[in-house]
Amino acid sequence: MQATDITVSDLETMAGAVHYRRWMFRRVEQFLGQRILEVGAGIGNFTELLLNRELVVASDIHPDCVAHLRRRFAGHPGVVALQMDAADPALVQLARYDLDTIVCMNVLEHVADDVAALRHMFAALRTGGRLVLLAPAFLFLFGTVDRSLQHHRRYTRRALLPKVQQAGFCVERSFYMNLVGMVGWFVNNRVVKRVEESPQQILFFDRFMAPVAERIERIIPPPVGLSLIAVCRRA
Repeated sequence: MQATDITVSDLETMAGAVHYRRWMFRRVEQFLGQRILEVGAGIGNFTELLLNRELVVASDIHPDCVAHLRRRFAGHPGVVALQMDAADPALVQLARYDLDTIVCMNVLEHVADDVAALRHMFAALRTGGRLVLLAPAFLFLFGTVDRSLQHHRRYTRRALLPKVQQAGFCVERSFYMNLVGMVGWFVNNRVVKRVEESPQQILFFDRFMAPVAERIERIIPPPVGLSLIAVCRRA
């Protein structure tokens, strides 16, 4: 199986994680504007939560994903699907859409030169615009699924925030989410050594654990988590 096939398979698996996806959305919703570029939109799992915005430019590097996006959102004139690589300097041309927000969810870890990609995103934003970034956290969790998905790294605040600032952004907020998910990821990646995420485990987590974890983390913000979120501004 090729890496692209595994990536699409993983996106299809995550399509069933409705509660988890909406949890991620609720964590960043307050920072989203009306003219959004989604870098690495995949098959539209997160895009579907942005349909009430003025404009969503849904971009992805994989042509199969872009074709899927165009079919899926054909009835939504406010959604534009484009094939684009975050590592390509041509990303800056998307500034023509007068973007006030860039959303980058579980994408930066795929890019070899992540600082260059962040600079491209900076240049594509209007002044005062925000980058809302979610990335996998903690290198000790890096394992077989990360390799199958062609992840180059996982991040901590100490690793990510200087790169964001090097690209020109000011960091407004950063926080971790999904503490409980770290256990399952460690077991699957470092102990069992799966090469793909388990659809059964994802659905179990989504149905029974994600709603509870969200309520707990709303009261007690976790000091660590499976994902790191950074909210950055082009000042």
